[in-house]
Formats: sequence, structure tokens, C-alpha cells
Amino acid sequence: MKPNENAATSAAVGCPIATAGEVFADGAMIELVGGVHPGHPQVMLLEGSTEIIGSVVEYDGQLYAPALIESSVLREVTLPTRCCPHGTTREFLTEICKLVATVVGVDEKAASLIARIVLCSAIIDAVSVAPVLVIAGPDTARANRLVTLLRCLCRHSVPLTSVTPASFCSLASGVRYTFLISQASLSDKLQKLIDDASSHDRKIPFRGRLLDLFGVQVIQSDSVLADDPWPLRSIPISMVPTETALPVFNQDAQRLIATEFQAKLLSFRRANLRAAQGLNFDASKFSFALRDLARSLAAATPDDAELQADVFELLRDEDSEIRSAKWIDLDVIVVETVLVAYRESPGETVYVSELSNIAQALLKGRGEDSTIDPGAFGKRLKLLGFVTEPRDAKGKKLRLTEAVRDRALQLARDLDIPEPEKLDSAEVGRQG
Repeated sequence: MKPNENAATSAAVGCPIATAGEVFADGAMIELVGGVHPGHPQVMLLEGSTEIIGSVVEYDGQLYAPALIESSVLREVTLPTRCCPHGTTREFLTEICKLVATVVGVDEKAASLIARIVLCSAIIDAVSVAPVLVIAGPDTARANRLVTLLRCLCRHSVPLTSVTPASFCSLASGVRYTFLISQASLSDKLQKLIDDASSHDRKIPFRGRLLDLFGVQVIQSDSVLADDPWPLRSIPISMVPTETALPVFNQDAQRLIATEFQAKLLSFRRANLRAAQGLNFDASKFSFALRDLARSLAAATPDDAELQADVFELLRDEDSEIRSAKWIDLDVIVVETVLVAYRESPGETVYVSELSNIAQALLKGRGEDSTIDPGAFGKRLKLLGFVTEPRDAKGKKLRLTEAVRDRALQLARDLDIPEPEKLDSAEVGRQG
């Protein structure tokens, strides 16, 4: 690695582009790195075997300078100061797993998931949906320790608390932060905003501009998130009290860990980002709601097919839980209801109120006593693409055509409803 003593060659023209990271078609990269003084970062050009650090670097005739990030934020963002070999992906993942297990005292599965979150932060540009690590449980000391460790390990990590929608939107756009949010509760608006920011292609309008706040998220909170959209892309880590003795983890230890692992993480990003961007991981074995998370975790180990296959076992419990909950999901119930009605009366018309009664019977047979309103059922039919006939004195009705059946079967496949062809009115009779 060599310093860029002249800042740029005379061939470079124009004003520098402010950047927190660039990836070029030939594999060259520009990365934000720590400077001599906190709050004053530099940029590093990685091109082939060349590494150049400076306040300004040049690539292909264009100058690049560090992104304009508020100084108080910059002082808290964890940045590498160099790049050093990380070994193989398997070796690096194992090293992170062992560190997490030792420092925090979590089991092997939790350590493996957490380590993949760390690697995912390095190749975040390659995934379409950013994963979120949700940390909860009564052992707040270990939860705090895990957040602190992730601050040392993750790319562009920044610790935050007392976050509101407005303060979240005040952060610099396009930095690809790893957001470490620790607070007692999150408002519904903040949860929705953070969830929106987790999609790579979504931009958030704020004060006349569009914000790109895409990045890995770590949420340490007492809030119960089970009924929110979080579980579709989240990895829950439960912190319960343990008698396991944990090692000293003071500021000196944190500095040593950050210095070593940030340099290795940059090497990992340099070696694997392009492979992660080109990875075509088959997530079809997962329930539909879990596929984005599975793809993101698989992308964290893009050059190791065996490690990608491990994701199936790591997410097995979550997949089973989602499939179990699916049996009472309203979309599933609506589709099944249409199929049952078609089996019973193909080509006939059936009132929406009658369909809602069939749906009610299905739910009751699955242990649910909730009431299905015919109006709400009709709206759900429309959202799923079924077209009802004009209302008469008894209400709206649906003609059970072959096209309606085919639409229901396609939805059943999309929603992972097992063996939809076997649904018939006898099931409703048994469950009613």
C-alpha cells in the first residue's frame, strides 16, 4: 500500500466526486478508510495489486474524495485503515464464529448466523434485501456486548439510539451503513421506515431529495416485533442469562479486534463482491416469505457452495414456523376457499358471503375463532386478482370458471399451499 502523495495526476480533470465507496466494471474499487485523525477519513483505491490511500484518489481520469458525512457521525463510524489477507471464506467465517461465541457466549447456530450478518455487511451491494438482526431478551449486558462487538466487525457500522424517522433520514445517503440501533422501543413509523430502507431499489423522499439508506440493520430493543413485517427478513437472537464466564472486552480489546477484522473484512469484500453479485442461489425450497433472507445469507459466502447449503439448516426453524402460520393466513384461506367452492360447483356463481362462510369453516377447523367479514373477504378477492360480478340484492358474487380455478391454483403454488388440487368441500364439512 502506498500513499497518494500528489493527490492526483495532472490528467485528472474536474471536481472530485464525493464517495463512500465505488465498484467499477473491471473490479477496481474505492473504499472509505480511516485517516490519521478521527472524523477525517480518506479514500483507498484498490486496483489489481495496487492500493493507494489519499485525501483524493484518481481512477480513469476522475478524482474521488471522501463522502460528505457530518463530523460527529464520522467519529462514530467504524472504518478500516488498511487491507490485509482474510484467508478463505470458510476460514474467515470460522474465525468470526469463534470470536462471537467466545466474546458473547452464544451457541454455534447463533454464532454462525451472526457471522454471516458480518460478511453480508461487506457485500451489501450484492443483495436486494438487507437482513436485520433482532436482539432481545433479559440479559441486556450480553446484548450490549454483542452490539459493541458488531460495531468492531461490520462494515461502516454506526451506533444509534433515540432514533426517530426524522433523525434517521438526516444521515448521509448512500454510505451503506450497518445501523446498530439500541433503544427501548421503536415507533410504528420508524419500523416502517427502516423496513422500507431495507430494499436495495427503494429510495426515500426527504426534503426535496431521494435518500438511499440501504444497509444491514441490527436492532436491540425491548419491543415485541412478532406481529410486524420484521420476521420476513430478520434473524432473532435471544439473550438469556448464562453462567458462562466471558473474557475481558474493554476498549483496548475492542480496538484490537476492530483493527484486525476491519482490514480482513475489506479484503473479503475485495475478493468476493463480484462473485456475490453474480450468485444465483436457489431459494425455492424455502417458504416464499423467507427467500430474500436466505438469498442474502447465501450471498455472504458466494464462493463456497457448502456454506450456502448450510443456510437451509440455519433457517429451518424459521421456515417451519412460517409454514405453520400460513395455514391461517387470510390470502391462503381465500385461495383455498375458491378452490373448495370450484370443486363443489364448477361453472356456477357463488355469493361472497357464502365464500366467507366456507373460509370461516376452514379457519375454525384450524383452531381459529376469528370472524371473517364478507366485505373484507371481497376486498381480498379483488387484491388477489379475482373479478366479481355486479352486486345484486344479495350482494356480490363470483362465477367459478376454469379461469378462476387456474388463477387460484397459480396463487396456491406461489403461496406454497401444499397439494391444492386435493382441496374439496369434504374438508370444510369435516372442519365445520
